[in-house]
Amino acid sequence: MHRIVSLGTLGAAAAALLSACGGGGRGPASGFGPPPPPVSYIGTTGVFAAWVDPGTGRYADAPTGTYAGKKQILRGTLDFTTGAQLAQPAGVEIYKGDDGHIFVLDLTTTSTPAQTQVSSEAAATVDDTCTLSGTAVPGANTDYVGVYFTADLVLPTNSSYFYRLPGPDGVCDTPDDVIHMVKTGMSASAAPITAFAMPIATVRTARGGIQGFIAKSGASLVELDVNFQNPIVLGTFAQAIGVASALPVGATQGFPSGQLFDIDGSIYYVDYAAHAVSAALATIPNWSATDTGALFAASASTLYMAINTPASGATPAATTLYAVPASGSGSVAIVDTEPGRIATLVVPIGGSNPIWGVVDPNYTIRTLVAGAPATLVTSTQNAGTFIATSSTVYYETWSAVTDAATLTVSHSGTQSGIVGLDGTVLQPPLVSSTFVAGGEQFPWPADPTVTQTPYETVFQVRGLSSVSVSNPSTGYTYVEDAVSGGTLLAIDTATNQFGTPVGTLPPSTATTLSGTFRGPAHVGFLEAANALSTEDPATRDLYLLSSQQSGSLVRLTPNL
Repeated sequence: MHRIVSLGTLGAAAAALLSACGGGGRGPASGFGPPPPPVSYIGTTGVFAAWVDPGTGRYADAPTGTYAGKKQILRGTLDFTTGAQLAQPAGVEIYKGDDGHIFVLDLTTTSTPAQTQVSSEAAATVDDTCTLSGTAVPGANTDYVGVYFTADLVLPTNSSYFYRLPGPDGVCDTPDDVIHMVKTGMSASAAPITAFAMPIATVRTARGGIQGFIAKSGASLVELDVNFQNPIVLGTFAQAIGVASALPVGATQGFPSGQLFDIDGSIYYVDYAAHAVSAALATIPNWSATDTGALFAASASTLYMAINTPASGATPAATTLYAVPASGSGSVAIVDTEPGRIATLVVPIGGSNPIWGVVDPNYTIRTLVAGAPATLVTSTQNAGTFIATSSTVYYETWSAVTDAATLTVSHSGTQSGIVGLDGTVLQPPLVSSTFVAGGEQFPWPADPTVTQTPYETVFQVRGLSSVSVSNPSTGYTYVEDAVSGGTLLAIDTATNQFGTPVGTLPPSTATTLSGTFRGPAHVGFLEAANALSTEDPATRDLYLLSSQQSGSLVRLTPNL
């Protein structure tokens, strides 16, 4: 269950945010004159339901109680609950309450955001199995979905939230599960729509409206309308489809009229416009319903697929990196064959080449230069990860050791650095430092057909400490380099200059920071976690900051 913390204010830190955000309080209209203008509040993109007024620094973690399955959209200027033109950024958070209802929190309002019930649903559950997706649910197939949300950017009140209910057996991820759908513009008296399956993908108009959904139906892949009715068969297979997943699509103008799918271990192109499925383009080696054995990333023209083959006997581990045309035309090509395991694979927004991190046994980062693999980072440590822009990689490495005899997992020697995609070292590895997984992205442009925006700011934590936590269920103890007590610095991705010292994290059991935000005044949220954290906000901490204001970092929850 996901606990929501009650309303608060930033106290002393509010002055810093007010300075950064322009200041000025907002309140109800008094007496005469026009009503106050709406305020565009900023929400979270992670597991917390939360908002902040960027002008006053006033925030709340959401209504008191518990919730699950929170999703968010902050895009365009049409209200997601009324359809009204607000002439400023609009957004909504939607989630399941512990009383069985579905609630929305309108993030653009003339008063304090308050949850509103949508539909007459009274049996939604906050149980993790009914909420989480994929292998986060033990034993589930990789395409298992507990909650699915998709925003309509043309008719925003049509934005659709699907959720799973336990059937007569009282347990989700069983054949008698019930799927319901509600829309952000529905009222508390409207009945939820019953769907026969969870969507696999959303079919969109050229400007981002919802045209329909893709789902599996027995041995067929079908396209349904906006109300999950009137199925059109796209393709039929020799036997009932077990697993079907839409594969990544790179940044494009507009929305795709088709995309690649993994259907029971083979890759197919699904043409939404022609209502057709191609012949199998490739087979995924080592595939299983509960573990594909593959990593995927996409540019605008190409899907990249890394297939890891574990060591077997005297045969060492190896990975093959493939390129598949995103249009479904052309042949599948081998890009690279690596000894060891590809642990990270990305194509940064605005980039065209993949970047991958390899463990063999030490961690290296590689990319394509003039079509050939080239090494950007070498390390003497055996673990690492990175985030990237179209020109720069922000990486970290550490030494990971698991001792089964003492039931101890340790991560030590963490260091981070910055390297250009041309190989230029912009920051040599800095000991006792790490990057936040995520960062601040550029605001959405006025053109609603742009689907992604790149990072504007990334964050580095310096001065790590050591934190130990134990899992009473497994008996394992985790000893890790931690962000607890570290100093958070904002780095402008255009210059890679060390900028704002955002603040110092208080002592806690937090080992990592993550979160991606965008919004007015450079204000947003980050989440802290450790090895015991789950999707439950009670196992995480929430932080509020301005990327442009020194000392603006504020811890909102005392969970770690």
